[in-house]
Amino acid sequence: MGEIKKFLKLTVLATGLWAFGIGAQAQTVFSMQIIADNDFAVLAGTDSGITSLLYQNDSYWGDQLGNLSTLTFSLQPGETTFYLLGMGGGGVEENISGTINDIDITTIPVSMSSDIGTYLTNYESENDGGAVGDGSFNVNLSDVQDAFSSLTWGDPTYDNSQTVITSSPTGQGYTFPSNTAHLFKISSSDVNVTPTPEPSTAALLGLGGLLMLGILRRRKAAHAAA
Repeated sequence: MGEIKKFLKLTVLATGLWAFGIGAQAQTVFSMQIIADNDFAVLAGTDSGITSLLYQNDSYWGDQLGNLSTLTFSLQPGETTFYLLGMGGGGVEENISGTINDIDITTIPVSMSSDIGTYLTNYESENDGGAVGDGSFNVNLSDVQDAFSSLTWGDPTYDNSQTVITSSPTGQGYTFPSNTAHLFKISSSDVNVTPTPEPSTAALLGLGGLLMLGILRRRKAAHAAA
């Protein structure tokens, strides 16, 4: 019986430490300083899909950095990947730049999707009166999710000369073709953001404890019968 009690104490201690670690990870927050010509949104998910909309810009490019300066964000359990959605209004320049967790997005691995603009409901250029021109286009999460499986991915085009890019915190960013919209995929680990594990991890830990307890009980019973 003493062996079982000892095991139970260790299990409770391990579970407590695990829960503390999960709580600490759940409190991990990060900041962003993103600017785009003309509009952008920030989404999150995994490498193979998008699950949430973290931030929807609603400002002209000159006000975007200021509106983000006091905001912080966190990932939901299981999310490991950021997606910056850069949306061009149809002018000469189309770009996105800035930092996540004070890390320049041009200094880490980034993949750019094919044009997603045709999948976005009511997405229109500035010349056609679209809201994206003044940075106030509202993205539907479901539109991006529906489009995801149809997208192709490649390397983004670096730039450090366009007007909006030079106004960013880093002075460098990525440019894309006029009147298009693209997702820029970034791993959370590359910007020092620790994801919260899925709730299933807790279930696995509990199951492991029950199995070990059963093994100890059978050993105790076999020893008593000998």
